[in-house]
Amino acid sequence: MPYPDLDEARRHYTALREVFLRDSESSGRTSLRTVETLCRAAASAVDDPYCREEIGIVADFAAELFSQRSHRKYESESLPGSEFLRRQILKSLDAYASRLHSLEAVRRAAAAQSPRLGGAAPA
Repeated sequence: MPYPDLDEARRHYTALREVFLRDSESSGRTSLRTVETLCRAAASAVDDPYCREEIGIVADFAAELFSQRSHRKYESESLPGSEFLRRQILKSLDAYASRLHSLEAVRRAAAAQSPRLGGAAPA
């Protein structure tokens, strides 16, 4: 059974992930605008508070990452601030993708339990 909202959310996830797998700092304002647009689309693609929260984290960290100086406050001896933020963004994106997978599994299980939706009748 197709789930257009989950498919759309996954497309936004993939596009966001590609942005942060590239060298993010060199992209500047154009990438921040792109990320903000993709985050809004990803947050509205599926009606789920957890997904909106994770995408909100992505948007917040992206704003820090693409700023000229803000990411420096995240620096440590072993990791530049920009890399720390990039990793946090990817972590939130992975949590978003995992939630999409869980939502699909729940929907499929519900459809399988409902004879009206073509699933087997409960025994």
